[in-house]
Amino acid sequence: MSGNTKHREVRQATMSYLLYPILITILVLFIQYFMTFLQLCKARFQYPKYQVIDTEQVPTYFQDLLQTPIQELEQLGFKPFSYIQYQPMVQANQQPNWEILLYNKSCSSYATIVTNRLVEPVNLFDIEFYTFFQDRTLLLTVNCKKHGFIEEVPHAIVQDAYASDVSIQWLHHQDKLNKLILEKLPCALVPKDFAQALQIFIGNYVKHLSQTGKISPIKETSLFQLHWLTALKIVYQIVQGNNKTANIHQQRRQKAKTQPSLQINIPVELEVASFKHMQQMQQGLVSKQLRTWLFLGSIAVFAASFTKFLTFQSVLIFIIVILFHEGGHILAMKLFGYQDTSVLFVPFLGAFATGHKHEATLSQKFWISLAGPLPGLIVGMIIATFTPRTGDDFAWLRETSWILMFMNLFNLLPIYPLDGGKIANLLLFSRIPFADVAFKSIGLVIFFLLGKQEPGLLVFLILVAFSIPGDFRNAQVSNKLQQEIKRSQPDNQEHLLHTIFQYLQQRGYDKLPFQTKYTLVKDLMQRYYESSGKLTTRFALMIFYCFSLFGGMIGSLQATIPGWLNVVPQLFETPQQSYERFAQKRKAEIADLTATLSKNPNDVNAYKKRARLRMMMRDEEGALTDYNQVIRLTPNDISSRLTRAGIRRNLLDDQGAMQDYNEVIRLNPTNFMAYQQRAYLRNQMQDYQGAIADYNQIIKLDPQNRWVYLSRGEAKQKLKDYKGALADAEYMIKRYPQSYEAYQLRSQVRQSLGDTQGAIADQQVADKLLSKMEEEDPT
Repeated sequence: MSGNTKHREVRQATMSYLLYPILITILVLFIQYFMTFLQLCKARFQYPKYQVIDTEQVPTYFQDLLQTPIQELEQLGFKPFSYIQYQPMVQANQQPNWEILLYNKSCSSYATIVTNRLVEPVNLFDIEFYTFFQDRTLLLTVNCKKHGFIEEVPHAIVQDAYASDVSIQWLHHQDKLNKLILEKLPCALVPKDFAQALQIFIGNYVKHLSQTGKISPIKETSLFQLHWLTALKIVYQIVQGNNKTANIHQQRRQKAKTQPSLQINIPVELEVASFKHMQQMQQGLVSKQLRTWLFLGSIAVFAASFTKFLTFQSVLIFIIVILFHEGGHILAMKLFGYQDTSVLFVPFLGAFATGHKHEATLSQKFWISLAGPLPGLIVGMIIATFTPRTGDDFAWLRETSWILMFMNLFNLLPIYPLDGGKIANLLLFSRIPFADVAFKSIGLVIFFLLGKQEPGLLVFLILVAFSIPGDFRNAQVSNKLQQEIKRSQPDNQEHLLHTIFQYLQQRGYDKLPFQTKYTLVKDLMQRYYESSGKLTTRFALMIFYCFSLFGGMIGSLQATIPGWLNVVPQLFETPQQSYERFAQKRKAEIADLTATLSKNPNDVNAYKKRARLRMMMRDEEGALTDYNQVIRLTPNDISSRLTRAGIRRNLLDDQGAMQDYNEVIRLNPTNFMAYQQRAYLRNQMQDYQGAIADYNQIIKLDPQNRWVYLSRGEAKQKLKDYKGALADAEYMIKRYPQSYEAYQLRSQVRQSLGDTQGAIADQQVADKLLSKMEEEDPT
């Protein structure tokens, strides 16, 4: 291997390792924007309703929860007035929504406090400041929300403080208010009038969005939906605003570490409501039509990613095999009542099936995981068993069977996150805290080692690595939670959620960010439903999995290598025993072919097969006899003549070999191999002029063949044509400066010409190049 080739391969490997992280980063960004786009398309808008209600109609836990922000606003000059029950502009859920109304008399301004739908201890409350003016305009100051506005609100001045403290938000409102009161007067509204004014104002905003085509009515409902073009236009501003908001929330978390009072204890009822809201947001996020388009688009991108490495036929077979595999998962999901099932292809890797069911049992998850690899493995073995092992007409079937067996058997291996790894984790480790973490860590190490050879597998490494910290935390919680759940014996999901959130509060996990807590609770619920499986069920399913895995291995071997069991004893044979068995088998085959030829003396293929077998048995005389018959029957068979020439050379019949080479060249004057072998034979016969003539002909046929220049130079040196030999050597050095043989040839020629110093210098260069080559490739 040359140095340039070595460096080129290193560069290619480096690019492969760099390519996948870049692709993953792009994929993560795409998913972030795409999920935001889907959430916008799913959002439902409605005309709002605001109604002042009595305090008794508001749950006590909600009233107690608001005391902390109320105290903050009281320090800013606000006083609580009343509670309002409202229907928001963006439909959230069927549960009632409350907010408290506070009034600052000196500024004629109202403040509202609501709880965020996705509750977090440091970001629990959403506070807004309102000032209505006599000209029916509104000054509204929000915090970390303006990026979510579809467009400017008519007759309103909306500003966003993007602040980590409510006092800063109020200062923003005051500053703008002080400038505006120089031109117009604020209105002092009673709570009931404020609620009505706010309802009219936001209702007009909804009406404006509808009239401008930003939102469109949904048939047979009073709801509206965002036009997809509008969603596409604002998705960037929303993602950027969300990132900005996330930074502010992080500042609050850091501040809360030194000021525990900023951490609000969230009531369990609110946590459960928030969890359900998140579930509702994720359900039906992708419509059936969009899932179809995503499926087709992902196939196209997947196919494009492999066209450089595989033929069209191989790509097509690969896609069909993956579809069959993922189709098994999808079919099983549908049978068990999963919702929003879909398949997506991932460029350079494969595909994955998705769906969700909140109360999936251990047995259901087992059959879903097994429904992908097992049917494909069985079909692959059937195809391999009944497909002929030779012939181009069946090559695509053989390729299909190989891909079916290899891909599905690989997926059945007990390595997480493969299907077999999920099954093993589900049956053996999911009930034992920390055992599943250890099992996944082993998968991490395996994919790290495999990724050294195939960088694409590093994607699995990254996926598993990201999940392990969460799994470790989940294992810590699950260790004692299972006992708590057994004591409470929840009879429905609502009861189970209350039990889990109460336990998390007792253990201090209620301070986690909402998304982290949501993922934790989902995992704990899954562990609960999985743990309901009986030990006998687990044992039976494990037996079936082991049977599928080892049966698949044995069946695949039998389908591809029939009689492979007979090979096992041969592994323990001595070299002499192996040779005797080999010789005995070849003798039997030769005897069968001899019997065939006695019946049909003109069977050319039988002569060829017997000749090859005799050559394996080192019976070159017998092989020559068979090739004589082949050439008698097919005198224009160039391949057989070349083979016979080689046998004659081995038997030292140089003249006979020369006759065969001459005849081949007569039959085909452009046969490169014939010229090359005849030149080699002429060198042996010391016919250097004839050899040079053949080398000249080879150069005409293949000017890029560098070795022929060396051979011709050596022949010229033998004829003492040092000038010609030197020209060939220097041509080689110019074209291939890494060729140590060229320097050796020039060294010998220079030595013959009496240039001792030049000969020594060339030999030194040749030695260095040879040493370097041996270091790079010891073989």
